[in-house]
Amino acid sequence: MNLPEEKRFRLRRDHQVVGYMRRIGSSSYFFSKDAFWWTGREISYEQIDEWTGYFDKNRTPVYEWDIIKFKIDPDGEYNKGVVLWEQRMKRFVIRQLDQVQHFPFETDGLQLFDQRQLEVFSYLFINPDLRDELGLSDT
Repeated sequence: MNLPEEKRFRLRRDHQVVGYMRRIGSSSYFFSKDAFWWTGREISYEQIDEWTGYFDKNRTPVYEWDIIKFKIDPDGEYNKGVVLWEQRMKRFVIRQLDQVQHFPFETDGLQLFDQRQLEVFSYLFINPDLRDELGLSDT
């Protein structure tokens, strides 16, 4: 038995998270204000961030536009980066903040990060100066 594909999204109005949405299959949508209790009652939003499919070390879902600490080597030091959707390759990547370097979450079906190597600590959408410095727009 094949289960229908599920996608999750964070819903925002400008820099405020207003809820979450789950899409199961192609036509079933569920909404939640806290990502715990789900209902069919729609939540009004302006921006949407897609879930990468990964959790961080605290079981926090990692979404695009999250600012995270990440370790390339599980025993190494943390780096800081922002989670972005790389349109050309159709994949999520972590863009390191202190260098212009991208790290994909997976390549050729191989997961490159364990959740113990990731930690969400902020959002790019509440840091407009950093967003401008990186030359990114929230569209």
